Amino acid sequence: MNRPSWQEYFMMLAKLVSVRSTCNSRKIGAIIVRNNRILATGYNGAVHGAPHCTDKGPDFCLRRAIGAHDADKYNYCISSHAEVNAIDQAARFGIPLDGSSLYCTLEPCNWCFKQLIQAGIKDIYFEEYYDSKNKDFDMYWRSIMQNHEGIHTFQKIEVGREALDMVINVLSGTKTSARRMVATSPDDSSDMNVEELIRMLEPEGKAQG
Repeated sequence: MNRPSWQEYFMMLAKLVSVRSTCNSRKIGAIIVRNNRILATGYNGAVHGAPHCTDKGPDFCLRRAIGAHDADKYNYCISSHAEVNAIDQAARFGIPLDGSSLYCTLEPCNWCFKQLIQAGIKDIYFEEYYDSKNKDFDMYWRSIMQNHEGIHTFQKIEVGREALDMVINVLSGTKTSARRMVATSPDDSSDMNVEELIRMLEPEGKAQG
């Protein structure tokens, strides 16, 4: 493996986006792409102008302070979910999302799923299942998401160990753009000539003339 797959690439970017989250509960990142081009990113955090929960301390969370029921918790939360923030970012800059794909570190909740449908997103990839305390509720909404006619793909995916190690190696101090091949000058000779390079470009099994 010399580089991650497209799916691994976008999911790792979503994981990187999640570090900007300002939620004390859990950090989530999302990326919306079309034709392998990034359209928008988002992470879960307080709406514009509201205080960031992480800035107020690790225990700052209204819904936990008042013991809100899991099914009612978002009525007491000042944060917007990563998927919705990505959709809102696209809307703010006039970027249409019809036919695009979402990569998110967490399976969309039922509320976010409805926004994804309305935005025209067709493919949904996620790393972890949502898994609320109401298993019947989860099963019901997961069935809707898997079978909705507007969704082409609804899939849990994982980033391979090799791809993760490549990124960890880069982020842990390796100079990303350090030269890996010896610099050459016009006077340098090579053991490989142009004809050999051209042969390497030809598809395997192609008949030679």
